[in-house]
Amino acid sequence: MTTNQLRLRQLHYQITPDDYSALRTCLSVHAEELEVRSVHTMFFTSYRDRIPKDPMGEILSLEPTGPRFSLHYYDDDPTYLMLERRLDEQSSSTMVAEAECRALLAGETDWLLYRHDPLLQEFHEGLTEQMLLPQMLLTYQREVYMAEGLDLWVTLDTDIRASLQHMDFLDPWQLERDTMGQNGKILMEISYSNHIPDNVFCMLEETAPRRRLLRSGHSKGRR
Repeated sequence: MTTNQLRLRQLHYQITPDDYSALRTCLSVHAEELEVRSVHTMFFTSYRDRIPKDPMGEILSLEPTGPRFSLHYYDDDPTYLMLERRLDEQSSSTMVAEAECRALLAGETDWLLYRHDPLLQEFHEGLTEQMLLPQMLLTYQREVYMAEGLDLWVTLDTDIRASLQHMDFLDPWQLERDTMGQNGKILMEISYSNHIPDNVFCMLEETAPRRRLLRSGHSKGRR
């Protein structure tokens, strides 16, 4: 089943380990921790697209101009995955079973049509007509906090590492070996529905003065 998500405004920052430590200490006092989980993501792009010199930096900061498809699973358990489509302010997703993902990695795509899911059918069109291919994998640890009394969420993604070995996607232990030795990036997302209060910006100045804005835009609602 395809689901659509609530739209939220969003700011994306890259932060330093010192910023992360200070932010986490502050958030543990003033916000509610909603979840902590490991995330594995595989992005699909056209074979005609240029592979950038720094693919992880490109994936993290690029604002795509067309539909962008990605597969996700959590906490090292690929039993069920989420296929996500993003375009501008629109985001939709549908569930994919591990066996279906393994078939996809083996080059089998007919099952996408048998599911009779519009998102899967569009993904099939992208794979067969636009030659979408697995481009890069990301693995990271995600923490989500909700600010008390505010319609605002802060997400901290730590130890973000990349691999181009897409056949290892469903093996988190092999993926760990593929990315060993990388200096993982740290990202912060601030998601909100209306505005960010001044005291939140003051908190950012105090705890994350070295933050670097990557982009602003919209995202799906919290899950």
